[in-house]
Amino acid sequence: MLNLSGPFLDSVAELALGAVADPADGVLFVAGSVVDGLANRNSDLDVYFLGGDGAAVVGADTTVRKGEKSGTIGELDGREVSLSILEPAGVEELTRSFQDCLAALSDGGGIVQLESQNDLKVLHRIRTGVPLRGAERLEKLRASTGTHRLAEYHVNVQAVAAVNRLTDVEGELAESNDASACWMFREAVAHFARLVLALDGETNPAPKWLVRLLELGGPDPRLRSRLAQLLTESEEDLPAAVAEVKGLLRSTVDLAPGTVVGPYTWRVIRKLG
Repeated sequence: MLNLSGPFLDSVAELALGAVADPADGVLFVAGSVVDGLANRNSDLDVYFLGGDGAAVVGADTTVRKGEKSGTIGELDGREVSLSILEPAGVEELTRSFQDCLAALSDGGGIVQLESQNDLKVLHRIRTGVPLRGAERLEKLRASTGTHRLAEYHVNVQAVAAVNRLTDVEGELAESNDASACWMFREAVAHFARLVLALDGETNPAPKWLVRLLELGGPDPRLRSRLAQLLTESEEDLPAAVAEVKGLLRSTVDLAPGTVVGPYTWRVIRKLG
């Protein structure tokens, strides 16, 4: 694991700023699996820059997403360094979309979700990023985007998704579609696991880290251990496992802070009986 100390971060900042066309007055931060303590030896180092509309990665872009351009800019301590330029207009659009999602949590009419997994990744990385330049502006960015409520968003979205998928599992079992039911069950457990992590404040949305995050421990290590087991081992008695997960899911949401779980989510959870 990299030592995110001052000298190393200085080297990251120097490399990143040298790869940005017109880096004046921008916010620069490092984020991703290295910051989250999840990186393996093949993980790259993710750096983000939010500046003017004309900012761009010097050289050829390797990835272009909505509101974001990324490129590999070099290597430090044996890791590739990836620089992502966030366009201000894209961040403003993401902020508006996320505010709509948060507003829906309290109105009880349903769940509004962000368009893509990448939107969640960007919000998570804004929330957890380590500033290299523009620390005060990064804090203002967190406040304006509403990243302090990102875990709350995950709790509600994942709870509803888990219930819906468990309903699908029971439908497939009733039709003797056992292989499909088994696959859907693991998806339901994955949603439940993300709910548990979000209740503990974890907002990393990447599916690849789900088991690792469960294994890190938390307030209820037995539940985390059971969820990791359900994700990684086959269940001989799937109907019994479904009943177990439904009970665990209901009790987990029942014990969650009332200010976190929205009215629509409560209605959906009651379907579990």
